[in-house]
Amino acid sequence: GALYAERTCERYGIQKDGRLAGCLPSENCVSSSAIKSPAQFDAPWLFSPATRDADRAFEELVKAAQASPDLKIAETDPARRYLRATAPSQISNYKATDVDDVEVLISAEKGLVFHRSASRESVFFFPPQNIYSVPLGDNGSNRGRLEALRKALGWESTNPRPEDEADLPSSYQALKFG
Repeated sequence: GALYAERTCERYGIQKDGRLAGCLPSENCVSSSAIKSPAQFDAPWLFSPATRDADRAFEELVKAAQASPDLKIAETDPARRYLRATAPSQISNYKATDVDDVEVLISAEKGLVFHRSASRESVFFFPPQNIYSVPLGDNGSNRGRLEALRKALGWESTNPRPEDEADLPSSYQALKFG
């Protein structure tokens, strides 16, 4: 039988620098703060073209998260315009019983929406040697979940990528090294 190893990592919340966390190479994760890891980076969004009001945009975000069948809101901080929700993990060829953390932070000053979706549990085919070990892929579920939320809100990405535009699967994400 195959040998699997699991590693659990709970990293969420607004960091000391006021941003959301980036992604470790050993995480199934997508973040607008993962600027050092192109395969895990997703550009910040622009909130609602209909309004430039960050508080109203946050209200729209909460409603969209409540309407999403996969998301369960874990915490909201309207003063900081921060939302964290959880969603079921999807790890390829492995029955995951864990959750992913989905975070969104709206910056009124920058007019941008920062976001992150990360699996708490990473599964490795062999025991991981170090933090640079690459986990089994999530079949693009973290990226897809964020993309579905962005589209439901009608918000735009600041840097649409060709593979996002074509809606191609990003399951090869874990195999890319940047």
